[in-house]
Amino acid sequence: MHFFRLFLLAVFFYGCSCSSNRAGLRIGYDPNWFPTDFGPQTSYVNGYAEDVLLEMARYSGMNFELVKASWDNLFDGIANDKYDAVLTTLPPYEHNLAKFDFSENVLDLGPVLIVPFKAQKDSLEKLSSDLVGIITNDPAELILAQHDTIIIRHFASIPELLDAVARGEIDGALLAQIPAANYVSDLYSGVLQIVGKPLTNQGIRLAGRKGGIHAFNKQLVALRKKHALEKLQAKWELAP
Repeated sequence: MHFFRLFLLAVFFYGCSCSSNRAGLRIGYDPNWFPTDFGPQTSYVNGYAEDVLLEMARYSGMNFELVKASWDNLFDGIANDKYDAVLTTLPPYEHNLAKFDFSENVLDLGPVLIVPFKAQKDSLEKLSSDLVGIITNDPAELILAQHDTIIIRHFASIPELLDAVARGEIDGALLAQIPAANYVSDLYSGVLQIVGKPLTNQGIRLAGRKGGIHAFNKQLVALRKKHALEKLQAKWELAP
């Protein structure tokens, strides 16, 4: 467990009786981030999450405890007062929204468009009638299906997909932001580029009791204005 100082968490968890008798506040998280598989970047995601909380905590006088938990009982942990909120990649489904509020994304995870370096076509709309690749069984194929004239090509692995873009066999590719950023900034630096923002709102969010997320969202906005999140994502190679 890691201890930090978190700015305005007293306001953030207003009304949470479970924290009133503790010196600090607890945030549960699954270090494996199920159902999302970050592969080799899992430790980078964990480091980024800790850094974001540290950045928020710089001017706080409150202790903060990050608690490892199993993905299948994260939300039960809030209800059972094991911790005050959770960091999760689980979408805000209706049955959870009835009980909990979700913050804006702490980290975007949605698919991004990858094209050759300095390519002029920087959106799916501009790739009409072109070839766009995707990993087989990637749910992001539903995005491509909304563009009737795009020709979809399937690939078995990320290297095969990105090699096809690099060789000009296809005009672009969709891939989740984290592996995309890792590959494009390393093996395909100067060859491929990520254009635009993630195409879905998938991300890591903080979830807490109803009415308790407002102050956390304000701090996220403040970090974005200072470009602090961008700097931390670049540090951990999680975004372009």
